[in-house]
Amino acid sequence: MKQDREIALAEMWQARTATTVEYSASMAGNEMVMSAFAENADPVLGIATTEEQAIFFAIWGAMYLWENSHYQYQHGFLPKEHWTRILFSLRTYLGNTFWRSRMLKLAPQMTPSFRAVLENLAEGVDAESE
Repeated sequence: MKQDREIALAEMWQARTATTVEYSASMAGNEMVMSAFAENADPVLGIATTEEQAIFFAIWGAMYLWENSHYQYQHGFLPKEHWTRILFSLRTYLGNTFWRSRMLKLAPQMTPSFRAVLENLAEGVDAESE
């Protein structure tokens, strides 16, 4: 019974992630939406151009993919080798100033456990660069 529940939750997370990524891709691919965002720049996120907004949607979708992978790993549905590759990718993106700033601004939307992973990785990137 417990395993059935965990599988159902994992499937729910997977469906939520797929929907979010599909939404973010459709937004980034819609010229009217991108034009509207460019006309109403978001100073909080540091977005001023259509290209930056499209990249923001890509980052937003990626964050949900990574968070989903974290959830799947925590619950035993994702092999450690795969999670290790994801951690490498996260470190790489957190080493890029543009991506890092947007990832950390989106972090409050993520689960506390995934936020902790991001914060720990960001601290590690900081320590490596000192």
